[in-house]
Amino acid sequence: MSQGQDDHSTPHGNVSKPTSGVRRGNVQRVLEALRLGGPSSQAALARRTDLSRATVNSIVKKLRAEGVAEVYPVNGRETLVALVSTSAAVISVQVNVGAVRAALFDLGSRTRTDAYVPLGDGAQGGDPGLVTDLVRSLAGQASLQMQDLAGIAVGMQAPISRDTGIISSWARLQLPSWTDVPVAASLTDALGVPVVAENDANLAALAEWTWGAGQGSADFLYVMCAGGVGGGLVIDGRIYRGADGLAGEIGHMVLETSGPVCFCGSRGCLTTFVSERSILAALDASGSSRKNLREVVAGARKGDPACRRVLYEAGRHLGRAFANTAKLMAPSVIAVGGVLSEAGPLLFDSIQSSVEVHSLRAVSPSLRFTAARLGDDATLLGGAALVLAETGQGLSTLPGWARSRATVQKSNSSARNR
Repeated sequence: MSQGQDDHSTPHGNVSKPTSGVRRGNVQRVLEALRLGGPSSQAALARRTDLSRATVNSIVKKLRAEGVAEVYPVNGRETLVALVSTSAAVISVQVNVGAVRAALFDLGSRTRTDAYVPLGDGAQGGDPGLVTDLVRSLAGQASLQMQDLAGIAVGMQAPISRDTGIISSWARLQLPSWTDVPVAASLTDALGVPVVAENDANLAALAEWTWGAGQGSADFLYVMCAGGVGGGLVIDGRIYRGADGLAGEIGHMVLETSGPVCFCGSRGCLTTFVSERSILAALDASGSSRKNLREVVAGARKGDPACRRVLYEAGRHLGRAFANTAKLMAPSVIAVGGVLSEAGPLLFDSIQSSVEVHSLRAVSPSLRFTAARLGDDATLLGGAALVLAETGQGLSTLPGWARSRATVQKSNSSARNR
């Protein structure tokens, strides 16, 4: 976020009148501080925004007059400023190859309702009809109508073009029923509610930056390592999407030009060494019967040498990719999320040593590697954060809302596809 000044002086010390653009920028800084930090005193707002108390006081008066903010006393002494809440609700949907998850966050009752749809073979990623049915079902469970929703976010396991709203061509084999579908526009038309669509790792990065491992950092890289490998960049407090939404696709950084063929069509991508399928394939040679990445992580924790070996190798490949990335963008924090991050010190020690080998001292010693904090909730929380930021709601307590037991629903995707 730009750091505008709250006053302007001439060389002779005379104070000139701030431009309207500076005023708007200062208002946005205060609004963002309230969205991210929740109710705050004016003194705290001044510290967090680098504005003078007089400027903050003037902005708070303006926001109160517009009905955007309210003030209330605490303990009879301090007065806190808060955004005016609404009774609207937000639904966040996560579309993965093997399942579709969703959560409804009711801002009025401060409750959360979850749903989960497992997908079988031939139904990868579901389809738009499944998502619309799931959204309507969630709203019905919460006794809400579509008009009660402030908005809907959909996180896709694929990059999304900013111009067309369509998933990238190389991801269509994973999500065949979403091919050539303008995700946000088609779902908005079907549901009559504003829908935003974003790459799932970008949403997870936004959530981790807001509440988790990236909190307080200006430049942050989140890497999701589970069934696949995805990345999300936050630069100066904003998701960085790049041309055609392809920024952060660290999973397709080429490490070995003669390496295994990747589904994107290239060879030796990071994904071919670190994805769940790749790790299980590397483990097969030892005769292991582990069925998924979570079992591999559990085996490593119990001391299984084969499991420990493949996870150490995964960390080595990640470290090489992180060293290259850090030389280019110099983030202050790189967080690893997904099941792989649960491997703990075994993984992160391997990452650190690999970065040291491949960085040639071109990486800042202050760069911190850490496990993400929000677990498999990160994408859903990021979707809610994206919608709430647009509607001016405070975000500070959202991860603390009790997670309901997810309603498991049957997928009808195969029937739709026939």
